[in-house]
Amino acid sequence: MVLELYIDWISQPCRAVAMLLMDNNIEHQVHEIGIMKGETRGAAYKQVNPSGKLPAIVDDGFQLGESHTIMRYLCASRNLPDHYYPSDIKQRAKVDYWLDWHHTNLRHGSIRLIRANIFGPIRNLSQQTIDELRKEGDEVLKSSFSFMDEALSKSNYIAGGNQLSIADIALACEVVTLPIVGASCEDYPNVQAWLNRISTEVKSWHQANTVMNQFIASMKK
Repeated sequence: MVLELYIDWISQPCRAVAMLLMDNNIEHQVHEIGIMKGETRGAAYKQVNPSGKLPAIVDDGFQLGESHTIMRYLCASRNLPDHYYPSDIKQRAKVDYWLDWHHTNLRHGSIRLIRANIFGPIRNLSQQTIDELRKEGDEVLKSSFSFMDEALSKSNYIAGGNQLSIADIALACEVVTLPIVGASCEDYPNVQAWLNRISTEVKSWHQANTVMNQFIASMKK
């Protein structure tokens, strides 16, 4: 059976999974679920992923959520090239390190700014709450970018090695989305150079980012 992919193209984790699928020509069917429309909270989608989060896949009846877990699963189940998720235990641990770091650092800061700048007005959050979210988000992103910039001064790829890994794809999708919330990596030259490198090496980069780029362009009008 064809793998089913449930995503919102604006979502960073969704695009990371989609890129891995497209770059490796893994046949799949896309189901678009609108986060802003509240479709992830509906009963129909919760039959796919009870947590109500995106992305999710259904692979021959096997249901799975969490983007990093999905990417690991795809690497193993489709026997993808080793550089994505290395078989060498030490190199794999480095990839896992950055995937775990992503959730509590870079993505944590990004989510705070998304809550403040996107969902704050929609959900009528108080100005104090919005200001606190922005302050925390800005601080976490600055710390995260500084840490990444130092790591990338020693390697072309976030987890080291000679080719990109799923950690590069996951983190790059996060970074490229930040203009939506008024943030960027422009003050971090190694992060910028790395992002340009990943955007060139991921064949489906522009295709997967089309909707997001359109959304960013609409915000500038």
